[in-house]
Amino acid sequence: MNTFSRQLRALALLLDYPQIETHTHLTELGMVLTPLYLAEAKGSHESLLACIAGMAASDLMDLQADFVDTFDRGRSTSLNLFEHIHGDSRDRGQAMVDLLAQYQEIGLNLQTNELPDYLPIYLEYASVLDPVAAHAALEEIVHLVAHITAALEQRESPWVAVTAAICRLAGASNWRSLIAQEIHPETQSSVTETADVQRASPHDDWTPEGLDAVWAEEPVNFLGTCGTQQQVPFTQPVQFVPHATQSEPTGA
Repeated sequence: MNTFSRQLRALALLLDYPQIETHTHLTELGMVLTPLYLAEAKGSHESLLACIAGMAASDLMDLQADFVDTFDRGRSTSLNLFEHIHGDSRDRGQAMVDLLAQYQEIGLNLQTNELPDYLPIYLEYASVLDPVAAHAALEEIVHLVAHITAALEQRESPWVAVTAAICRLAGASNWRSLIAQEIHPETQSSVTETADVQRASPHDDWTPEGLDAVWAEEPVNFLGTCGTQQQVPFTQPVQFVPHATQSEPTGA
């Protein structure tokens, strides 16, 4: 296995839910990623070395709780890539099917409960490709990873070093420049203002207020109950039922 593939797999392990096997071999993962340390700016908060050292010094259960709070709370830091593109729309399902077919074409059969668009799984997929194809696979997702990196930076998460390293492997030494080009596509400068990146996409959806705003529902107007003479709309509480418990509609 070449160095590039080993680095992809190491980053996938660092970005996956912390397990005892990974936690006890962080030193070895750090050795694999040593070349990436040299590409970091001196004094950068995006330090892989500091991130790995912090993970090693943390109690595993505390690290797991931090992981869940970071990546499972709020869409902006989600590691499911298609969530950033399709949200909860039906298009996401077809995109999953297509991606799964790509995996199967190279003999990669998923043995996990995670979805195909889970970033660590995608990195594993790229790691088994030849170097040219692996770089192309990373380039396809680097803009999404840049936005995740921005959200992690906003949250002051140590995992920002891992996603920033993915961007560097994809050839984007400055992930902020990718977001800046989306804001100002006519400029190709690699120098960007942090404020511009923050204005591009708000990353506060992990707060109680932000979560409420994401899941807010418009008041439902049933058969004109909100007429022109009714100043206060009539709303009915919405009950969220898990999909697994919903029964299939029966025919007439």
